[in-house]
Formats: sequence, structure tokens, C-alpha cells
Amino acid sequence: MNNFNNFSSLSSRRQFFKFAAIASTSAIFSVALQGKKIPGAIGLRPRSAIALSGTPKAIAKSSSLQTASNNSTVRMGVVGLSFYRVVGGVVQNVLESLGHQVEIMEGPHAEIFPVLGQEDLDMLVAVWLPTGHGPLFEEYGTQATALDPLYEDAQFFWGIPNYLPDDIQSIADLTRPEVGAQMNQVIQGIGPGAGITRLSQEIMSRYNLEDAGYSFRTGTEQEWVGAFEQEVEEDNGVIIPLWQPQYLNQAYEIRRLDDPLGVFPSPDRCSLVVTQNFRDRFPSNTLETLNRIALGVDAVTEMDYLTNVEGLSPREAASRWMEQNQALVQSWLSPSS
Repeated sequence: MNNFNNFSSLSSRRQFFKFAAIASTSAIFSVALQGKKIPGAIGLRPRSAIALSGTPKAIAKSSSLQTASNNSTVRMGVVGLSFYRVVGGVVQNVLESLGHQVEIMEGPHAEIFPVLGQEDLDMLVAVWLPTGHGPLFEEYGTQATALDPLYEDAQFFWGIPNYLPDDIQSIADLTRPEVGAQMNQVIQGIGPGAGITRLSQEIMSRYNLEDAGYSFRTGTEQEWVGAFEQEVEEDNGVIIPLWQPQYLNQAYEIRRLDDPLGVFPSPDRCSLVVTQNFRDRFPSNTLETLNRIALGVDAVTEMDYLTNVEGLSPREAASRWMEQNQALVQSWLSPSS
């Protein structure tokens, strides 16, 4: 098990991202890594969490749960970003409390959504609708259903460090020559297929930012974080395509830029997605319990911060949050009649 306690430097943060996934730590959970890569899906990582050796108190207290047989395995896909991993940790804890084993497949948007479409997953964590993942869900989610929201007020935006001059308030301001001269004009994004990537490419076009000297490039999560942090460490100008919930909003003072052309949409809702195969295979109680999970933007941001700044694994962060919010968790597991 890798030591993520020393988390103050950029290099240690990058090392964390290299290994972070929905996996338990040896002190709390027992995890076996299994499975085969799907041909052509280079970024997909099969994982299987087989045995739960320690249960969050919020779950362990529940004695009236209708449980599935121990060989009732849920194939759960997780979009490969840290804020989805912590939500996956919550969902995995809940599923295991109901008696299910959980096999996890993680990958970037462009690779995990096609697996959902092939129904090689029972569920996916998670989808932003109607805009963020709308095109992907329309193409690959025809046999899937989005459950009630895990959180609402899911937003996309561009931001800059708050130490930059106060007169930079809008994306349109970026086209001013004196502003461009202060900025790293290479805008680092995350992977293709992500909603923020698609919308950022539209921002580039609508605001004529290439004519002003800017370029946008896609990359990994660690490249995206690293590009931002490197510039901030040197008090340089940098533009970050961002969203909420995301731990950087808590870790840094980031000024959201106005979008006068209205490219970024109204807030989305984020939901778990289950396939028809899930509905056919698993007890109705499992679906009903998953449908009651409600987290909120602040909770996901907090858990994401715990993994990326305090060095907890996503599963540890989820378990800590659940133990600190036992009444809410119990309302999912044992709703009052």
C-alpha cells in the first residue's frame, strides 16, 4: 500500500493520482484486483472489491436490511476522476451492506460510457444531465435509467487564481492584450468526452480565443491539476476549466469568470445510472436504496478534498464522511415507513 500522507508537494500529489482509485486500505478493507482489460479500451482499469473486513458504523448499525446473497455481484463502472471515485466509495459501501459484492471498472468518459452501452456494466457512477453527459448518455444509455439525483447544482465554469487583477472578471476579458500577456495561454483540460472539454472547446470558438493567442489541449487528470498548481506555485496567470463539486474549489481561492455569451449551461443534476440488466438481476430493495442516496455538492467536495489534500483513499474518505453523517446514511438504508 502506497503512503499518501506526505501530500504537500506537486510531485507527491501527482504520485497520488497515479495510484488513486476506488480501493480500500489494508487497515479497513480487503481488496483484490481482478479482471481483464476490454480490447481497445486502454484507459479502463478492472477492479474487484471482494471482501469487506470493516464496515462504517453508519452501515453496521442497520440490522433490518433486506440483503442479497453474497455471490450477487454488481458490476459498477466509475468515471475515472477523483470526485466520482469518492461517490463510488459511498455506493460500494452501501451495496456491500446489502450483501452484494462489487466489481469495479474505471475509465475515462470516452471509454466507460461505451461499456455501459454494451451492458457490460450493471451501473455507472455517474452521469450529469441534461447537458454535461447528455450526448454520451443519448448514445450509450438507451437501455439505462438515471436514478434520483445524488446532487444538483453541478456546474461548469472557467476560473483563474484570485490573486490576479480584479479587472479580470469575464471570459471576454481574456481577449484583452494586457490580460493575455499575464496568462499562460495554453489552457490545460481533461480528457476528450468530458462535458467540460466539449464546452471549453466551444468557449474557445465563441470567444475567438485562438485569435487572441490561446490554445486548448486535453490531457489526464494529473496533467490538468499539475498545470494549474505549477502556475499557482509561481503566482503566474493561469486559466483552469473547472466544475463543482471538485476539491480545487476548496483548496484554492479561484475566481469564476463570467460567461456573457452563455456557453456554459444551467446547473446539471448528477445521478447514478442502472441498466435494465440491473433491474432484472437484483432485488427491488437494492434499487430503492440506491435511489435514496443523496449527497449534495458540499459533501462530494469534502470527500474529494480528503483524498487529494489529506491523502485518504477514496474509500477511506467515503467511510469517514458516512460515519460523520450517520443519520443521513440511515435514512437511505432504513427509511421510516
